Amino acid sequence: MSLHLTPLPAARFDEWRAASRQRLIDGNRRSGRRPGADAVGHVEHTFDELFPEGVATSTAWVASIVDAADGELGTLLLALNGQKLVLLDLVFETTSTDAQRDDLLHGILQIARDRGATQIAMPLFPQDTAARAFVEGRGFEVASIQMVLEPLPVREVAGHVDVRPMTAERFPRFVAASEEGFAHDLAESGRYTPEEAAAESHRQMLAELPDGLDTEGQELFTATVAGTEVGILWFGMRRRDGRPQAFILDIEVAAKQRRKGYGRELMHAAERAARRLGAESIGLHVFGFNEGAVELYEQLGYRRTEESLLRDL
Repeated sequence: MSLHLTPLPAARFDEWRAASRQRLIDGNRRSGRRPGADAVGHVEHTFDELFPEGVATSTAWVASIVDAADGELGTLLLALNGQKLVLLDLVFETTSTDAQRDDLLHGILQIARDRGATQIAMPLFPQDTAARAFVEGRGFEVASIQMVLEPLPVREVAGHVDVRPMTAERFPRFVAASEEGFAHDLAESGRYTPEEAAAESHRQMLAELPDGLDTEGQELFTATVAGTEVGILWFGMRRRDGRPQAFILDIEVAAKQRRKGYGRELMHAAERAARRLGAESIGLHVFGFNEGAVELYEQLGYRRTEESLLRDL
């Protein structure tokens, strides 16, 4: 193996940190994942958490990517999060070859094994061609996708679905089903064990709906056709670069009502409700295995702002 990873000298850490910080800010802004000041706040918080002891922090590593023949090719940032080794920043100063990328993966896998990790995770912006060349064909799978619709379109569509605010009587059944469904999807994505997924789903439900149906900024709806319930819709009002955004937290068409176009109509209803509440965009998260949903969202004009990739050891 001609390529190896060597710890970045402490004397270079501050210079690397400034450059990496700016790369991640620029990446967030260019992709639309976190525009404007949102990108700065997120990246600064990330670095504060990653390096509480500066270069001496034991759970995050910065390495030089060195080729025996070509010298230093670039740098990478790795961080241990539970049993995941996360590749947060990868930069090649020169174009890398397939052989060099294979060697790089071998080096990262060895670091992961040495630290007891069972997976390698990597966030990826759509425009990051060098990082995408590294993951392609090397066992990584898309675990989840962040998407945004901006600006909100004005559609002239005839609706057949009646979408109304969820009632207090319907709410308990919704919570139970939504929490169970999200836990299943978390486990299916490979990001959590079934036990971890159940705990994480419950935690997020409590965090989003601390006051139940009366939680401020949370909008929950049921959809019916001719008096028969066909689905549910839930989104929360958030801020994106200082402007209001609706973020879809759950959207579900009843199992017996699928393949009738109701999913598309629920998404149209989300646009109307979001616009009525002053939102200028809609964001959402979708699991990578849900290819039908991804296709629908892209047909509706949503674009990918970030993908989370996973590779099992």
